[in-house]
Amino acid sequence: MRKNGGEADHGANAGLQIAVDLLAPFKEKFPHFSNADIWSLAAVVAIKEMGGPTISWRAGRPDARGLDSAPEGRLPDATQGCPHLRDVFYKMGFSDQDIVALSGAHAIGMCHGDRSGFVGPWTITPLDMNNDFYRNLVNMKWEKTK
Repeated sequence: MRKNGGEADHGANAGLQIAVDLLAPFKEKFPHFSNADIWSLAAVVAIKEMGGPTISWRAGRPDARGLDSAPEGRLPDATQGCPHLRDVFYKMGFSDQDIVALSGAHAIGMCHGDRSGFVGPWTITPLDMNNDFYRNLVNMKWEKTK
């Protein structure tokens, strides 16, 4: 696997290279499209395939230059809890509601120990676009554990 530099190499993005490698053949076949276009189109298709809404898409996104990348440590560390999430995302102008909505993206797929240190899905329907993440937050009985 090759490294891209910038945010792709940040610790919080461990495993991202797998997606980069999966999309590389599309970039080779369609070199006139930016990586940003290929990634955003892949996201639109994935959302639709999981039962989500149809999202309109058009090409034209420029790729970020290495200088445009955020510094390492800008993304949150899941082991540090809610105060840390707020510290990171409040600086970006997010509200608590925004943070919960953004966190809901973790309901897609599952955690992999070699990338995040966590293992398993966040819902019982990890390949479906639905509201189970939020239902779990509201309806499940939660107990603090170590």
